[in-house]
Amino acid sequence: MWYVIQTVTGKEEELMLFIRTLLSREHFENCFMIRAEWLKRLGGEWQLQIRPLFPGYVFIETDEPERIYMELKGVPRFSRLLGSGKDDFIPVKEAEEKFLRAIMDCSEDYSNAVVRLAVVKTDTDGNVVSIGGALKCFEREHIKVNLHKRYAMVKTLMLGEERTLIFGIRLERDKKSSE
Repeated sequence: MWYVIQTVTGKEEELMLFIRTLLSREHFENCFMIRAEWLKRLGGEWQLQIRPLFPGYVFIETDEPERIYMELKGVPRFSRLLGSGKDDFIPVKEAEEKFLRAIMDCSEDYSNAVVRLAVVKTDTDGNVVSIGGALKCFEREHIKVNLHKRYAMVKTLMLGEERTLIFGIRLERDKKSSE
């Protein structure tokens, strides 16, 4: 099962390195963070960047969350497993895990899990006609698109609470002009 470890935003890589080097691999399958592609305008051109989709969160696949918790206790001020109580850990819901697996482009070990840019098609007036990629999983009326800054926001229940997820987008015409 997947569990979520919360850490200081920006320290996700450090936590993953700690887990992969110091914790026994027999107690967990995978340790990863989910990244997302974004476009940012720099010097008049769109540049592809990669950022965490869930800043401050690292995912771990384990059947022994209590053991992982005990091993992580030795890391002061660094991390905690998300759960409903002090020692009651809640796995990522099956539907959420299925959704996350569906939107990620990754290898078997999830070490390079990335959510690719969603392609958005607009008409000549700039109205959104179609949305692809990870955003296909959501109902159209729940997606707020910012065409100018090339991102889309979606509010959804994820990891036990309502969250706003931000996905990078690429306009279909951007793709054609770069070929």
